[in-house]
Amino acid sequence: PYHCDGCGFCRVGGQENFRHCDDCGMCIDVLLFNGHDCNVGKYMANCPVCQEDLFSSRSASHEMPCGHAIHWHCFRQLASYDSRCPICKKTAETPERMASVWSAMAMGITLQPVPHEMAKVVDISCIDCEHVDERRRWHFLGVQCKNCSSFNTTVDRIVMTGPEASSFLREHGDGRIIAPPPQNAQASQEAPGRYGSYEPYDLDSDEDMEDA
Repeated sequence: PYHCDGCGFCRVGGQENFRHCDDCGMCIDVLLFNGHDCNVGKYMANCPVCQEDLFSSRSASHEMPCGHAIHWHCFRQLASYDSRCPICKKTAETPERMASVWSAMAMGITLQPVPHEMAKVVDISCIDCEHVDERRRWHFLGVQCKNCSSFNTTVDRIVMTGPEASSFLREHGDGRIIAPPPQNAQASQEAPGRYGSYEPYDLDSDEDMEDA
Protein backbone atom coordinates (compact mmCIF):
# COMPACT_ATOMS: atom_id res chain seq x y z
CA PRO A 1 0.00 0.00 0.00
CA TYR A 2 1.02 3.61 -0.56
CA HIS A 3 -0.48 6.96 0.32
CA CYS A 4 -1.53 9.22 -2.57
CA ASP A 5 -1.82 12.90 -1.61
CA GLY A 6 -3.88 13.59 -4.74
CA CYS A 7 -6.45 10.90 -3.98
CA GLY A 8 -6.36 11.67 -0.28
CA PHE A 9 -6.02 8.09 0.97
CA CYS A 10 -3.94 4.94 0.63
CA ARG A 11 -4.02 2.75 -2.45
CA VAL A 12 -2.68 -0.73 -3.20
CA GLY A 13 -0.47 -1.88 -6.04
CA GLY A 14 2.84 -0.17 -5.33
CA GLN A 15 3.62 3.53 -5.72
CA GLU A 16 6.20 2.77 -8.43
CA ASN A 17 3.43 1.30 -10.62
CA PHE A 18 1.05 4.26 -10.53
CA ARG A 19 1.05 7.99 -11.24
CA HIS A 20 -1.65 10.41 -10.12
CA CYS A 21 -3.44 12.39 -12.82
CA ASP A 22 -4.70 15.73 -11.54
CA ASP A 23 -7.25 16.04 -14.37
CA CYS A 24 -8.80 12.60 -13.88
CA GLY A 25 -8.32 12.78 -10.11
CA MET A 26 -7.12 9.17 -10.09
CA CYS A 27 -3.95 7.09 -9.94
CA ILE A 28 -3.19 5.70 -13.40
CA ASP A 29 -0.95 2.76 -14.33
CA VAL A 30 2.42 4.22 -15.36
CA LEU A 31 2.43 2.08 -18.51
CA LEU A 32 -0.86 3.63 -19.64
CA PHE A 33 -0.43 7.14 -18.28
CA ASN A 34 0.91 8.88 -21.42
CA GLY A 35 -1.83 7.49 -23.64
CA HIS A 36 -4.83 7.70 -21.33
CA ASP A 37 -7.79 9.97 -22.06
CA CYS A 38 -7.97 12.74 -19.44
CA ASN A 39 -11.53 13.46 -18.45
CA VAL A 40 -12.39 15.41 -15.31
CA GLY A 41 -14.59 13.37 -12.99
CA LYS A 42 -14.41 10.21 -15.09
CA TYR A 43 -13.72 8.05 -12.05
CA MET A 44 -16.15 9.89 -9.79
CA ALA A 45 -18.83 7.42 -10.80
CA ASN A 46 -19.96 3.88 -10.18
CA CYS A 47 -18.87 0.91 -12.25
CA PRO A 48 -21.66 0.47 -14.85
CA VAL A 49 -21.73 -3.29 -14.18
CA CYS A 50 -21.39 -3.86 -10.41
CA GLN A 51 -22.24 -0.27 -9.33
CA GLU A 52 -19.30 -0.06 -6.90
CA ASP A 53 -17.68 3.37 -6.58
CA LEU A 54 -14.70 3.43 -8.96
CA PHE A 55 -12.72 6.12 -7.15
CA SER A 56 -12.49 4.37 -3.79
CA SER A 57 -12.50 0.80 -5.11
CA ARG A 58 -9.54 -1.51 -4.45
CA SER A 59 -10.18 -3.26 -7.78
CA ALA A 60 -8.36 -2.19 -10.96
CA SER A 61 -10.24 0.04 -13.38
CA HIS A 62 -10.28 -0.10 -17.16
CA GLU A 63 -10.88 2.73 -19.63
CA MET A 64 -12.88 1.78 -22.72
CA PRO A 65 -12.26 3.47 -26.12
CA CYS A 66 -15.39 5.58 -25.64
CA GLY A 67 -13.84 7.12 -22.49
CA HIS A 68 -16.09 5.48 -19.91
CA ALA A 69 -14.47 3.62 -17.02
CA ILE A 70 -15.30 0.19 -15.68
CA HIS A 71 -13.74 -2.36 -13.31
CA TRP A 72 -11.27 -4.57 -15.17
CA HIS A 73 -12.84 -7.79 -13.85
CA CYS A 74 -16.30 -6.49 -14.76
CA PHE A 75 -15.09 -5.62 -18.26
CA ARG A 76 -13.77 -9.15 -18.77
CA GLN A 77 -17.11 -10.61 -17.71
CA LEU A 78 -18.97 -8.18 -19.98
CA ALA A 79 -16.74 -8.97 -22.98
CA SER A 80 -17.71 -12.65 -22.75
CA TYR A 81 -21.23 -11.87 -24.00
CA ASP A 82 -21.36 -8.23 -25.16
CA SER A 83 -18.78 -6.05 -26.91
CA ARG A 84 -20.51 -2.74 -26.18
CA CYS A 85 -20.13 -0.15 -23.43
CA PRO A 86 -23.04 -0.48 -20.97
CA ILE A 87 -23.44 3.32 -20.88
CA CYS A 88 -23.18 4.64 -24.45
CA LYS A 89 -23.39 1.34 -26.39
CA LYS A 90 -20.27 2.12 -28.42
CA THR A 91 -17.95 -0.82 -29.07
CA ALA A 92 -15.92 -1.46 -25.92
CA GLU A 93 -12.88 -2.86 -27.75
CA THR A 94 -10.43 -1.02 -30.01
CA PRO A 95 -10.97 -1.12 -33.80
CA GLU A 96 -7.79 -3.18 -34.14
CA ARG A 97 -9.08 -5.87 -31.78
CA MET A 98 -12.50 -5.91 -33.46
CA ALA A 99 -11.16 -6.04 -37.04
CA SER A 100 -11.15 -9.85 -37.21
CA VAL A 101 -14.70 -9.99 -35.79
CA TRP A 102 -16.04 -7.48 -38.32
CA SER A 103 -14.22 -9.33 -41.12
CA ALA A 104 -15.77 -12.65 -40.09
CA MET A 105 -19.25 -11.10 -40.02
CA ALA A 106 -18.72 -9.58 -43.47
CA MET A 107 -17.64 -12.97 -44.81
CA GLY A 108 -20.73 -14.58 -43.30
CA ILE A 109 -22.92 -12.06 -45.11
CA THR A 110 -21.16 -12.76 -48.41
CA LEU A 111 -21.70 -16.50 -47.99
CA GLN A 112 -25.38 -16.14 -47.03
CA PRO A 113 -27.05 -13.77 -49.51
CA VAL A 114 -30.59 -12.66 -48.69
CA PRO A 115 -33.20 -14.05 -51.14
CA HIS A 116 -34.60 -11.43 -53.52
CA GLU A 117 -38.09 -11.70 -52.03
CA MET A 118 -36.65 -10.86 -48.58
CA ALA A 119 -34.43 -7.99 -49.74
CA LYS A 120 -34.62 -4.66 -47.93
CA VAL A 121 -33.16 -1.22 -48.55
CA VAL A 122 -32.54 0.58 -45.27
CA ASP A 123 -31.02 3.75 -43.80
CA ILE A 124 -28.67 3.05 -40.88
CA SER A 125 -26.75 4.93 -38.19
CA CYS A 126 -23.40 3.78 -36.81
CA ILE A 127 -23.25 3.95 -33.04
CA ASP A 128 -19.43 3.91 -33.04
CA CYS A 129 -18.57 6.74 -35.49
CA GLU A 130 -22.06 8.37 -35.70
CA HIS A 131 -22.07 8.37 -39.51
CA VAL A 132 -25.26 7.65 -41.43
CA ASP A 133 -25.51 5.36 -44.45
CA GLU A 134 -28.48 5.71 -46.79
CA ARG A 135 -30.01 3.14 -49.14
CA ARG A 136 -28.05 0.21 -47.69
CA ARG A 137 -28.48 -3.49 -48.38
CA TRP A 138 -30.07 -5.10 -45.29
CA HIS A 139 -28.90 -8.46 -43.93
CA PHE A 140 -30.11 -10.42 -40.92
CA LEU A 141 -26.52 -10.67 -39.63
CA GLY A 142 -26.15 -6.89 -39.61
CA VAL A 143 -25.26 -3.94 -41.81
CA GLN A 144 -21.63 -2.82 -41.82
CA CYS A 145 -20.72 0.86 -41.54
CA LYS A 146 -18.82 2.00 -44.64
CA ASN A 147 -16.95 4.65 -42.67
CA CYS A 148 -15.41 2.67 -39.78
CA SER A 149 -16.26 -0.97 -40.74
CA SER A 150 -18.20 -1.53 -37.50
CA PHE A 151 -21.31 -3.70 -37.37
CA ASN A 152 -22.51 -1.77 -34.30
CA THR A 153 -25.25 -0.11 -36.33
CA THR A 154 -28.98 0.46 -36.07
CA VAL A 155 -31.64 0.54 -38.77
CA ASP A 156 -33.28 3.97 -38.79
CA ARG A 157 -35.73 3.38 -41.62
CA ILE A 158 -36.81 0.66 -44.02
CA VAL A 159 -36.95 2.38 -47.40
CA MET A 160 -38.25 -0.48 -49.57
CA THR A 161 -38.64 -4.25 -49.46
CA GLY A 162 -38.94 -7.33 -51.68
CA PRO A 163 -38.42 -7.31 -55.46
CA GLU A 164 -38.48 -3.50 -55.49
CA ALA A 165 -35.54 -3.40 -53.08
CA SER A 166 -33.66 -6.10 -55.00
CA SER A 167 -34.11 -4.21 -58.27
CA PHE A 168 -32.99 -0.94 -56.69
CA LEU A 169 -29.82 -2.47 -55.25
CA ARG A 170 -29.00 -4.14 -58.56
CA GLU A 171 -29.34 -0.83 -60.39
CA HIS A 172 -27.90 1.66 -57.88
CA GLY A 173 -25.54 -0.35 -55.68
CA ASP A 174 -25.27 -0.45 -51.91
CA GLY A 175 -25.69 2.93 -50.33
CA ARG A 176 -24.11 6.30 -49.74
CA ILE A 177 -22.43 7.65 -46.64
CA ILE A 178 -23.27 10.84 -44.74
CA ALA A 179 -20.72 12.39 -42.38
CA PRO A 180 -21.92 13.84 -39.05
CA PRO A 181 -21.57 17.62 -38.70
CA PRO A 182 -18.84 19.19 -36.53
CA GLN A 183 -20.03 19.45 -32.95
CA ASN A 184 -19.81 23.25 -32.97
CA ALA A 185 -21.34 23.72 -36.41
CA GLN A 186 -24.81 25.03 -37.07
CA ALA A 187 -27.16 22.69 -38.93
CA SER A 188 -27.22 23.59 -42.59
CA GLN A 189 -30.63 24.21 -44.13
CA GLU A 190 -29.32 23.33 -47.57
CA ALA A 191 -27.93 19.91 -46.65
CA PRO A 192 -30.27 16.93 -46.93
CA GLY A 193 -31.14 15.11 -43.72
CA ARG A 194 -29.87 15.90 -40.25
CA TYR A 195 -26.20 15.07 -40.89
CA GLY A 196 -25.31 17.50 -43.65
CA SER A 197 -24.09 16.82 -47.16
CA TYR A 198 -23.20 13.43 -48.56
CA GLU A 199 -21.12 11.80 -51.23
CA PRO A 200 -22.30 8.71 -53.16
CA TYR A 201 -20.73 5.44 -52.09
CA ASP A 202 -21.16 2.69 -54.69
CA LEU A 203 -20.62 -0.97 -53.98
CA ASP A 204 -20.76 -4.05 -56.20
CA SER A 205 -24.17 -4.84 -57.63
CA ASP A 206 -26.03 -8.10 -57.04
CA GLU A 207 -24.80 -9.40 -60.39
CA ASP A 208 -21.18 -8.74 -59.42
CA MET A 209 -21.71 -10.50 -56.11
CA GLU A 210 -23.14 -13.56 -57.89
CA ASP A 211 -20.15 -13.70 -60.25
CA ALA A 212 -17.64 -13.57 -57.34
